Amino acid sequence: MSISANRGEHSELLAFLRILHGGTVQVADKAGEPRQSWLKISAIERPSDPGRRYVIRDDNVIVMDESEKEIAVVPKANIKSIADGLHLQIKSASGASFYCASSDEAFQVLKLVGAKAASTVKSDLFLEVVSPVFQGEVLSLGFSVKSELGGLPTLLNAGATQFEYRIEGCSADDALAVQEAVPRNKDKDYPGPMRLMPALAVSNARVVFESVVDPVFEQNLKMIDTSFPRILADTLMHAYLGGELALKDAVRSPALLDELSNVLSLPLPMVERIVKHKIKELLRQSALGMNPGRQWEGQVEAHGGWIIVKENGDVVCFHLINDDDFRDYLLSRTKFDTPSMSRHEAGYVYRQGDSSDAKIKLSLQIRFV
Repeated sequence: MSISANRGEHSELLAFLRILHGGTVQVADKAGEPRQSWLKISAIERPSDPGRRYVIRDDNVIVMDESEKEIAVVPKANIKSIADGLHLQIKSASGASFYCASSDEAFQVLKLVGAKAASTVKSDLFLEVVSPVFQGEVLSLGFSVKSELGGLPTLLNAGATQFEYRIEGCSADDALAVQEAVPRNKDKDYPGPMRLMPALAVSNARVVFESVVDPVFEQNLKMIDTSFPRILADTLMHAYLGGELALKDAVRSPALLDELSNVLSLPLPMVERIVKHKIKELLRQSALGMNPGRQWEGQVEAHGGWIIVKENGDVVCFHLINDDDFRDYLLSRTKFDTPSMSRHEAGYVYRQGDSSDAKIKLSLQIRFV
């Protein structure tokens, strides 16, 4: 069968093939680059192929069905050839969704069934990892796969992730007049928060956090820390005010730290540590299990870690044993992204009914850089 899939889904298959061929995954450092450390893999399971198990044995991969019966034996050399072809085809493809001949070949040779698992499943691959601690023990660990091939992926998508702010120090009419005066792109009804927020500040208006719009998302944030909704909302707001959307810069904003120091009644050095730590925790939990619109119990669903498909087609991983490197990587490689204002109805000043007060909603979206 011919499989039409997006770049990330083809890349997930590429990661699967690379690991089957090598029998190992190289561990990444905090910059996302390979270091001289490997996880040894004895078998793989795909949530999209329930009941199938792909056992790595000597120079072959043995495909087992749900009754542990061998249904195919594939030489590793064949798998490498398919993986090399798939990498080149992903690199040269265009469009949101496309066919790759090597993906079709992989499905046929390895008896694959499903193109992708349900969107609620956070783990893309379950790797049977030979324990680095306990001799003879094999651990089945779930890993999420992200691709650096093509466009930069999002870590946290907009949707339930809205914060509402009230605008103080001016009337709703004045705030709307400021918005109307700000330049915008020809095809846009609104200037966007990157232009609007500094203009409001110049007019002496103050943007003050009021609430998290979605109650489930608010509860999820409070699972990280009860004060985290305010910390995150202020971090997003000050990123737009200062024009520093890279998270590694946003968490160090002097204006942000001053404001939170007053709000939390804590000294500046401690506030800086708290903001950095809590934002790292949000990034980690978003990568490993938390969905903003679903009630989160604090569990890690991708309990093995993350697999990254590099631009050159190689595969590296963050295992949760090297959790600090993973957090540092996420902070250094992400930014606040501005999602569609019309789709999410956010990013512009509005008046609520006949009220004399103006408000603005900001949507949180985090993308890799």
